Amino acid sequence: MLFRVDEATRRVEATQINCELGTCKPGDAAWELAQKIALCAATTHVSLVRHFNGVHLAAGAPFAIATRSNLPATHPLRRLLWPHMYGTQYSNQIVTKGQMAKGGDFETIFSFTHRGMCKLFSETYEQYDITVLDPERDAEQRGILDAGFDTPALSNRLALFGVMHAHALRYLRLYYDSDAKLRADVNFQGWVEELNRTIPNGVQKLLGEDFTIENAARLIAAFIYMATVEHEILGTGLWNYQLWTNVQPVRIYRNGQRAPLDVYQRLVNANFNLNVSRTRLMHDFGYLALDRKGADAFRIFRYELQHLQEEMEQDPFTFWKIYPNILEANINA
Repeated sequence: MLFRVDEATRRVEATQINCELGTCKPGDAAWELAQKIALCAATTHVSLVRHFNGVHLAAGAPFAIATRSNLPATHPLRRLLWPHMYGTQYSNQIVTKGQMAKGGDFETIFSFTHRGMCKLFSETYEQYDITVLDPERDAEQRGILDAGFDTPALSNRLALFGVMHAHALRYLRLYYDSDAKLRADVNFQGWVEELNRTIPNGVQKLLGEDFTIENAARLIAAFIYMATVEHEILGTGLWNYQLWTNVQPVRIYRNGQRAPLDVYQRLVNANFNLNVSRTRLMHDFGYLALDRKGADAFRIFRYELQHLQEEMEQDPFTFWKIYPNILEANINA
């Protein structure tokens, strides 16, 4: 799919779609159908590759397991990360059995055979890049910073990540008075080693080669962002778009028919599962802290999220924007 930038409006417009219909351009007879095929590919990629394979399997599961395995219950980082990994392993096990199994939701809803779906998961799992969990680094890597067009969604994500990064940095500085003290923490070292071993392609692109408080804060913020913002963008928030299958289809039929009722019902069920009530990010997690300073750090984080919420509410509401008050604390279904 090719795009161009309209310099007058600073918007990106599709100019060409290559699919099984051939090369299609605006005005062609097949352009409307080509757009639906492109949207079908996008919604499939978001749901299967970016959401389930990326957030749940490639990053979320190793993050939860490494944290439990390497950081003791009384470790300050364990307390910081606990709200964002609680129940992750159990939840992943349940939903994987129901969705990836033969005859499960993924095979039934989307266009892949079970074998094709497994091949897609295997290949994209190995390609996972943790940079996607840092919106600034990701935008730099994709070349969309200052690229000549407006990026309001990126600005929204950067604002959220900024609050999370400040929270991680502030918290770390309470318990580590120097980079040397952080490097001397064998539990932290073990945590990083396991993350590098179990997350495809490791975490060094965010952590860097040096264990510094600043680098560690960037990585920790990325995991908080993953469990809250990234999961909302790629999972829970699809409720607003994916259920309109005439616009954002999950299957395209050559004869033009709509998705069968049982396929649509499965899609509704899967999306509903992502929207059940869970602990909110703006909950007061001060009770998890080891001491008063840690509790205060949690409450400052909550205050800064509330302040960001108030800032966002100054503008008209939009469905694409991620607001702090809609975010859950973890990725559990």
